[in-house]
Amino acid sequence: MAKALPALGLLLAVYCAPAQTLPDKPGKELFQTICSECHEPTKVIGKQKSKAEWAAKVTEMLQEDPDVTQAERETIVSYLAASFFPKLVNVNKATVNELASGLDLSAKEAEAIVRHRQEKGDFKSLDDLKKVPGLDAAKIEANRERVAF
Repeated sequence: MAKALPALGLLLAVYCAPAQTLPDKPGKELFQTICSECHEPTKVIGKQKSKAEWAAKVTEMLQEDPDVTQAERETIVSYLAASFFPKLVNVNKATVNELASGLDLSAKEAEAIVRHRQEKGDFKSLDDLKKVPGLDAAKIEANRERVAF
């Protein structure tokens, strides 16, 4: 019996451990409702994808479900992109490709960041970054949680 107690304690610790939960952001309920038809929605926890990568995954997963509208698909992609994004992107060190994929920017916008950085020096703040000519400041604002300096 004494030998069973440590094993029982371990089992209780694992069983009682808090379950990983999905972030509370706009679109969570829709994501859970639609995606739980095929798999446990918590499967996305720990995944890191750009918005474009999430869009491709949602398209793949819902390709044979005509009942899910385009607006619903976009809401799911937005939820996933806002909740499970790649690591921070250091705008003072990232390449054009890293900026484009990590911050959901066009190649032209990413090139503008690199060019500005080379000409004017490192960025100090989000406001500095938003002033880059040719860059959509709304995209930077939407991805502010991913930006590092």
